[in-house]
Amino acid sequence: MSGMGSSSPETLNKRDASPKPDMEEKLRSASSVDELMSLIYPSYWAALKCRSKLSAATVPTASKLSQRSQPHRLRTLSDAEEPTYAAAYLNLDVLKSIESEWRKTQCMPREVCVDVGREFGVPTNVFYKPPCVSVYRCGGCCHSEDKQCKNISTGYLSKTLFEITVPITQGTKPVTISVANHTQCSCLSKLDIYKQVHSIIRRALPECPIANRTCPPGQTWSVRHCRCVSAAAGVQHNPLPPSRPPPRLFQQHHDIFSSDVCGPDKELDLESCQCTCRGRGQNHDCGPNRHLDRNTCQCVCSALPAPSCPPNHVFNKDTCRCACSRTCPRHQPLNKSKCSCECNESPNNCLRPPCEVRRRRCDPGFFFSEEVCRCVPSHWRRLD
Repeated sequence: MSGMGSSSPETLNKRDASPKPDMEEKLRSASSVDELMSLIYPSYWAALKCRSKLSAATVPTASKLSQRSQPHRLRTLSDAEEPTYAAAYLNLDVLKSIESEWRKTQCMPREVCVDVGREFGVPTNVFYKPPCVSVYRCGGCCHSEDKQCKNISTGYLSKTLFEITVPITQGTKPVTISVANHTQCSCLSKLDIYKQVHSIIRRALPECPIANRTCPPGQTWSVRHCRCVSAAAGVQHNPLPPSRPPPRLFQQHHDIFSSDVCGPDKELDLESCQCTCRGRGQNHDCGPNRHLDRNTCQCVCSALPAPSCPPNHVFNKDTCRCACSRTCPRHQPLNKSKCSCECNESPNNCLRPPCEVRRRRCDPGFFFSEEVCRCVPSHWRRLD
């Protein structure tokens, strides 16, 4: 009955987790303004941080940077791009305000007032003065909507109060109590919370006042309604609302923010704030006689071609060497090491003058032999 009427936490957790695109998951899990902007405007956000870093440098440092080669510097924005770039999205004062508010609301221990009577469940004829004590409890928002801020480490603080019992038969007396104090917090998933408190808590919904119970056959326990519901209804999902179209402002300026500030084949190095070749380290191996050109990000020859290559040679840009370009007849194949035509038959055959008629049509069963310069039977053809 228990296995049929109730759902395991793993099953409920899978039902609640609807598939989302990777980008949406990353945006929902962003933990700071820097991480959020790096996801939405990766190229321009990196450029903005570098511009802020360079503008904060001293005058001598700035003069040294200006002396560097032009191809390695950031592309200068046009007059039409700069105001939109700064005012529409990446206003630093606005971003600092958002970041400050973000930090204030993150999941962490916060000082709160705890009612002693409610905390310990004392009888109504017993009360304390002061009625509350100051301790730290976990609070704040999580970066992922499917998680909740919960304590993972708890200590106990000793508090001395006056305990008063009515009717007063004896004088008030100070007592020392131990109150739970949260020392470390973490954003936990529903499955993690289930393992801790044996209940699944849905986001933005209060906990059920009653514990999970065994349901009749064909029904399952609903955390949302805190009661048994039809199993068919329990597996249905509400359709997602239609997605809103993106703001027109984003559509108008999308190309500005998505363009590459360093140009093709280059990317911005956040440490040096310089445009470097994309996907290629400082010691990129281009092969023998070649090196990486930092301006074009292409492998080029280490040395310029010689004024003239040897006879029958041409300069090969792929290998950065002089290569043999000689063409040899069929009976004198090319020796690449010597760049010469060498005879592979008898000297008489190699020195024989070519036929005056190179291509002559022969009758069926015959072929034209360049050795005798006439048509001969096909069965005389050389096997090699």
